[in-house]
Amino acid sequence: MRILVIRRDNIGDLVCATPLLAGLRERYPQAHIAALVNSYNAGVLAGNPHVDAVHVYTKLKHRRREESLIGTIFARLRLLRALKKQAFDHVILAKSGFDRHGLALARRIKPGNIIGFDKDERVEPTLHEVEAMMQLGARLGVTQAPGPLRMFPAPPRAAQWRSRMPPGPAKWVAVHISSRVASRVWPVEHFVSLIRTLNAGVVLLWAPGPAEDPRHPGDDARAAAIAMQAGAKVTLFPAKTLSLEDLTAVLSLCRAFIGPDGGAMHIAAGLGLPVVAFFTNLPYKKQQWHPWQVPHELVSPESDAAGITVEQVTSAWTRLEARIA
Repeated sequence: MRILVIRRDNIGDLVCATPLLAGLRERYPQAHIAALVNSYNAGVLAGNPHVDAVHVYTKLKHRRREESLIGTIFARLRLLRALKKQAFDHVILAKSGFDRHGLALARRIKPGNIIGFDKDERVEPTLHEVEAMMQLGARLGVTQAPGPLRMFPAPPRAAQWRSRMPPGPAKWVAVHISSRVASRVWPVEHFVSLIRTLNAGVVLLWAPGPAEDPRHPGDDARAAAIAMQAGAKVTLFPAKTLSLEDLTAVLSLCRAFIGPDGGAMHIAAGLGLPVVAFFTNLPYKKQQWHPWQVPHELVSPESDAAGITVEQVTSAWTRLEARIA
């Protein structure tokens, strides 16, 4: 059997598909299981033993400056032609809802069967994204309960990062400061105050690059300000991770994660880390996207992230520490 799983969205979306991939591998140990992803999220599947191949295309909005629009389109068409020749038996559109763009890709590949949610099909709103995708797996006989998210850091890469970390702290807490959504960005001064209260070494993480980058706005300036203002009494390791593989490796060296809902949070959950997450104050968001199968505390504002107080986060951290001690 040849199965292709399409998940063409953001980083956390693909991390949440890893229980489905594990379930497919358990049900069909001899099958060829592949994934079609984009250049932005592909690093999520680095080292994943449940997939035999990862096929990557570049979205137009993600292309590098040296990549032309026409060249990017033709590269995608070549990939789809190559996938069509592989004669997949099943393509799974791994998304908790109708995936119009994924369906268009699947139709070009012309598999024997396409599995996904119909545009008129209503997914139960109380389901987590992981649970919704496992319903698609059930159509291929994957009936076991979904397991945890799974990330696979490369040991040599983790060892390289460990060698760069300052000696001393018995435990490290990852503090991630970036969010693609402006309303989820916590102020610099709040992060500084939080870091000063944590009884642990702090690994500072952020989306690298300048804030004015139109493709992937970065937080280099905010990270530098936090590192400078935190003070000498804090053991702080600013870790500028230029790839998802590096981010995964650094997080694997940490004991817990604090930061906004997003890709890094789901990667942390995929490594089994307890999580304190800043979440939009909407019940469906918390239900569908909370850190899956790890101890966690969710902190929500009345309006935007600036409304979350340092006291709210430190209290959540205290509660989480008591649970994982």
